[in-house]
Amino acid sequence: MTTHSPLPEPGELQSDHPLAILCVDDEQDILKALTRLFRNEPFLVLTASSGKDGLAILKNTKNIGLILSDHRMPEMVGTEFLRAATQLAPDSPKMILTGHGDLNSAMEAINKGGASRFLTKPWDDHELLSTVRDGVARYELIQQNLRLSAVILQQKRELEEWNANLKSRVLQQSATIRKQLEETHRQSDRDHKSSDAIISLLADLLDQRHQRLSRHSRSVAALAASMAKSLDLANTEEVRQAALLHDIGMIGVSDRILGNSNAELLHGDDAVEYRSHPVRGQETINIIPELQSIGRLIRHHHEEFDGSGFPDGLAGEDIPLGSRIIHLASFIDSNYALLSGREAKYQLSKKVAASMGILFDPALTAAANRAMKEVLIG
Repeated sequence: MTTHSPLPEPGELQSDHPLAILCVDDEQDILKALTRLFRNEPFLVLTASSGKDGLAILKNTKNIGLILSDHRMPEMVGTEFLRAATQLAPDSPKMILTGHGDLNSAMEAINKGGASRFLTKPWDDHELLSTVRDGVARYELIQQNLRLSAVILQQKRELEEWNANLKSRVLQQSATIRKQLEETHRQSDRDHKSSDAIISLLADLLDQRHQRLSRHSRSVAALAASMAKSLDLANTEEVRQAALLHDIGMIGVSDRILGNSNAELLHGDDAVEYRSHPVRGQETINIIPELQSIGRLIRHHHEEFDGSGFPDGLAGEDIPLGSRIIHLASFIDSNYALLSGREAKYQLSKKVAASMGILFDPALTAAANRAMKEVLIG
């Protein structure tokens, strides 16, 4: 399609402007023919009758997806125009379209003008259309990659800022909660209620960070509490709280890792970053002195019963019992989310049983089966 509307204001984002190509030729008949040829394409066609006019358009227009120029023009030949155009539109593919199809002109257009193609007049409509479409597609791919890189860079900066500010936010909000509790509750139960409020605050941070992370943590907390209760543990509430916050260290990992529901598929730096989250979780919790016992349970919730887990490679009863419970509860919830139908619980029970003595403490089998019946739906 063609356009004669006012040029966009300079300095605006290219994605905010319609895609266009620029055709430069000193013959009006050629420009009209090119305009007709591209009239049904999904981009605007801007025309200029000289290199000088073409440069003026480039200075005031964003999102030029391709530049198609004649070579033999008065005042400024095509190679001179394209060389100057490169400074204004470096990402736009540049092509020479000329009736002077000698080898020297082709070499000059490519070597000095930065042209990617040298086309001759008269042209074949089908070939020219295909060539221009390919050039515009390459430009759009470059722009898409640039936008994606900008988004990734921004996300990286936000993540770094999140990590840098997490500790201070927790401390500040914890101090505020303590102050409020001190003003409204008696001294005798202040510490207990303060800890509960801080745990609630950290759980809210998980809610804000990622919906799946939040749902998983609350389900794991329910399963772990049920198992701890079945075992008649004195620290059942501590296990529940640690289970609720077991993935607090995931707050600082990238969205790419959070969006991957299967940690076994992570490799390289992503795997290293993921495997650091139990330690980061403990560091976050240990900011609050009265929660350090919970932090220890969080640190070891990825230890395997056979010693193949992380971060410390603990095995058997060297792994805190609460951590063993949380690890099993997390496995149950993650795998149950992948199952469906009336046989889901039965299939899950078989999968859990197959991992006893390898990943999990066999002594937890009965408590796990009871928790699945009590907590899981269906």
